[in-house]
Amino acid sequence: MPAGLEDLGPGLCRVTLREGKFHQVKRMLAQRGKPVTALKRLSMGPLKLDQALRPGEFRPLTAEELSRFK
Repeated sequence: MPAGLEDLGPGLCRVTLREGKFHQVKRMLAQRGKPVTALKRLSMGPLKLDQALRPGEFRPLTAEELSRFK
């Protein structure tokens, strides 16, 4: 599936994937000579990252979030 790559400035890129394959982001950025040092998932399907959560924390999905998958 097609993917998007947006340069956000020195050292930052936004990658949009519809279907991820093994190490796809690392390969895409390597093609541009930009090694990957860190990745942060901002969304997955209809879900957006809860900005209130710290690394390693989690919370149950809300009823509305669960309904988006059905």
